[in-house]
Amino acid sequence: MRLHTMTVTAFGPFARTENVDFNQLFSAGVFLLKGVTGAGKTSVLDAVCFALYGSVPGHRPTTRLRSDHAPDTLRTRVEMQFSVSGRRFKIARTPVQTYRSTRAKDGTATAQATAQLHERITRPDGSTGWEPVSAHVQEASTQITTLLGLTKEQFCQVVLLPQGDFAKFLHASAGDRRALLSHLFTTHRFQDLQTWLATRRNTLRNDLQQAQTTIDRLGGRLEQAAGPQLSETAPPPREPNGPDLLPWAHDLLIRASAAHDTARAAEATTDQAHKAAKAALAAAAGLAGRQQRHSEAATRRTTLDQSRAHNQQLRTRLEYARGAEHLSPLLAAVRTGADQLSAAQDTERERRRLLDNARTNATTPELEQAHQELHATLGHLEALRPREARHTELAHQLATLEEKEKLAQEELDDAQQWLDSWPHSHATATDRVTALRSAAERVPQLAKEEKALAQQLETAETRDALAAELEKATKAADKRSGQALAAQKTWLDLREQRLNGMAAELAGDLQDGQPCTVCGSPEHPRPAQPSAQQPTRTDEEKSAQAYEKARKLQETADQARTDLATRHAQATGAAGPEPVTGLRARLEHAHTTHTAVQQEAAEFVQAQQNLEELQAEHDRQDQQRTRAQQQVTESQSRAATLRQEQQQIIRELDGARADAPTLEHRITALTEDRDRVADVIEHARRTTAAATRYTDATATAHDSAAKAGFPTLEEATDALQPAPIIQQWQTELDQWDKDDAAVADLLATPELVDASQLPPADPAAAQAAVTAAETAVKTATNSTYEAHTRATELRSLTDELAPAVETLERLRTDHALADRLAEVANGRSTANTLSMELEAYVLASRLKEIAAAANTRLLNMTSERFLLVYSQDKDPGKGRTKAGLSLRILDNWTGLERETSTLSGGETFTTSLALALGLADIVTGEAGGRPLGVLFVDEGFGSLDEQSLTDVMDVLDQLRAGDRAVGVVSHVGDLSDRIPTQLHIRKERNGSTVQPVLADA
Repeated sequence: MRLHTMTVTAFGPFARTENVDFNQLFSAGVFLLKGVTGAGKTSVLDAVCFALYGSVPGHRPTTRLRSDHAPDTLRTRVEMQFSVSGRRFKIARTPVQTYRSTRAKDGTATAQATAQLHERITRPDGSTGWEPVSAHVQEASTQITTLLGLTKEQFCQVVLLPQGDFAKFLHASAGDRRALLSHLFTTHRFQDLQTWLATRRNTLRNDLQQAQTTIDRLGGRLEQAAGPQLSETAPPPREPNGPDLLPWAHDLLIRASAAHDTARAAEATTDQAHKAAKAALAAAAGLAGRQQRHSEAATRRTTLDQSRAHNQQLRTRLEYARGAEHLSPLLAAVRTGADQLSAAQDTERERRRLLDNARTNATTPELEQAHQELHATLGHLEALRPREARHTELAHQLATLEEKEKLAQEELDDAQQWLDSWPHSHATATDRVTALRSAAERVPQLAKEEKALAQQLETAETRDALAAELEKATKAADKRSGQALAAQKTWLDLREQRLNGMAAELAGDLQDGQPCTVCGSPEHPRPAQPSAQQPTRTDEEKSAQAYEKARKLQETADQARTDLATRHAQATGAAGPEPVTGLRARLEHAHTTHTAVQQEAAEFVQAQQNLEELQAEHDRQDQQRTRAQQQVTESQSRAATLRQEQQQIIRELDGARADAPTLEHRITALTEDRDRVADVIEHARRTTAAATRYTDATATAHDSAAKAGFPTLEEATDALQPAPIIQQWQTELDQWDKDDAAVADLLATPELVDASQLPPADPAAAQAAVTAAETAVKTATNSTYEAHTRATELRSLTDELAPAVETLERLRTDHALADRLAEVANGRSTANTLSMELEAYVLASRLKEIAAAANTRLLNMTSERFLLVYSQDKDPGKGRTKAGLSLRILDNWTGLERETSTLSGGETFTTSLALALGLADIVTGEAGGRPLGVLFVDEGFGSLDEQSLTDVMDVLDQLRAGDRAVGVVSHVGDLSDRIPTQLHIRKERNGSTVQPVLADA
């Protein structure tokens, strides 16, 4: 992988857009990211990590990536181009960030994180361009992880050697080192395998226990199914789960089958005896039945002979009833006719009482004549209904016309009154419009004058405020100037004193046997002695720093005074010399005048509109007067015509109403009289028809009764019987005849006659013999069933036992294997000579590789003094299965091993860097061996002496041999001389900026 360019906007300390050209920096092989503390050197690495993975190293949230210095209109964004395996990509990301929004209720809205991944491709026509790959945040991170072959954590460990984490891995405990290595090398699969083996062992143990339980259950069921008799002849084996269980089951099955055959033979013998007893019982029962039937027939014969005389009388009454049966409808018709005639006469009398006295006893023809006269009169009155309705309608129309005439007259009077006042109102409105138009024309000029005075007043106030600030700034600048001169004098005096005593300072570094740095002599007979107040180099440096600080403060104060003087001069030129009080009074007068005229001008539009509305109202009132006059005339003319028609209708209706108040009352009374007459006529006709039907029914019934042999209708009525009685009599006589014939047939049957002559039968004795035979059959059948059930159950249990025994043996073998493997994997087995868990063993191998890779560089960095040594020591309090992940230092100068915590600061940094580079090499190989074209080393160089720094830089230079660029992040001054290609991160009040410094610049 190789980085090309990166653009960061409003990210971290960078307030605006900053560009980083990695191509220029990488061309030098080693480059320096330089800047003061807090400038943003590490933020450059954060931007690289955020561009690739959407988050920054460590566990910091992405919601705080936005620069606090950035303007609200600028969105946080990082865009970077990089190459992987000959393919070039461009990734652009924005984090979650808030921004001002007028649409949001609280004034702020949140923009979600975005990602745009593109690949540079060559099209068929030879042109190149960016092709979209992904526009989803998580998907883009997954794509990049696949391309690089590194997760974010691996990338930070391999490419971004983060600030403060160098010694973390070196001094980590075995447990912490195990967690980090497990995450980097994804060895959790070995832990998963170890867990799976333990789970598999437990599962097989449970299955084995279940299989043993099944065998125990089957053994108990076999013993239960065999019963006491078989268990005595073939006792169960001593070991329920032993090899003798299955042969014992087969022996039980053979014995049970033999017992079943014996039971079946006994069952066949008892069955034959039972059949013979049932045949004897059937013969005895048949004889007893025939004897009983003959006896019952003789008894029935006697009973029938006793009821013969009664049946003869009943036959005679039945013949009379059947003779009168066909007269029943005629007799019923006579009764119905009489009832209908009586009811019709009563109803007619009731209806006649409703007529007036003159018509109560009138005949039917007289009533029909009266009905016709009433109907004719009603027809004439019905013809007058429209005239009465017209009379009512005319009354409503006349009332409406009178109301319209009244309203029209009022409108006419109102319109005339308004038009009389029109000339005066029009003249007043015209004069007001003319006066207000003049005021409106003055408003723009007055507004311009007020605005100019307001601007002049504001400038004058700024002028006076700047004058006060300028005075303060001048005093502050003079004070800072005096302080800088005093600090410079102190520094120069101290420097002169140190130079005067330099011989004593050099003598302080002399050692016996070592050459002098001035004369080269190994002997130092009279070294110079320092004075009591001899300043040291540290004193001089502190004094120089104090002077530099005072000088910068002086420059800042001078610049502030100059800026204020410039601004004060500009304000004075714009405002002039007039004091603020005079300008404020002029502005207040101008504002008062402008406001008054503006208020008058505001009324101009309304006044002009009022004049136009007044003219429009004049036209409307004139039209209203004309319409109202026409309406009054039309209403009066139409009312006169309607009144004439109303009088004519009144004359017609007075004659037709007679004594009734209205024509409707007259029609209603006559209609009721007509309906009552028609009702009486109808009921009179019904009475006549009922009398005719009664006379005809009586004559017909007399003729039919005489023909049937009944002299009178009364005798025929007495002979008549209900149909159920006739049916009952007939059924009783038919049943007697049937019983008489049946008894005669039975008494003449030969087999019954023969049975009556034999001795009485004894079915009870035969039934007792059958019962005894049935008991013997049931006993034999139960024995056969029990033997069959026992044999069947034993056969089923034996069939079930064979595979269960086979399963038990297989599970015992599988469980023994799984238990052995699980114990080896978790380090508890004696076969595991290292007493290490599987994952710990794999991680120990990786740690050995890392230490070997680190030692190739550590020897060069430490002049072949130190080596990292892999150790199986465990952390205090940890079990032996967690051992094997410790590191120690071998000092080749002493030949002794010691703890890494005993290293000095510079030695710790050197060893940590070598270990980090070795870890990066192993992780890279583990991830697929994709070449990594860049490495960033963040801080730690300040703890090295000059020789150690040289050795470390030599090792970093060697990394370039594999086409790998190294970025060193540091603020150590000596590195600026050693690494000419640099990226300066400048810290400023309004946000940091980046500036490349190339070696050939």
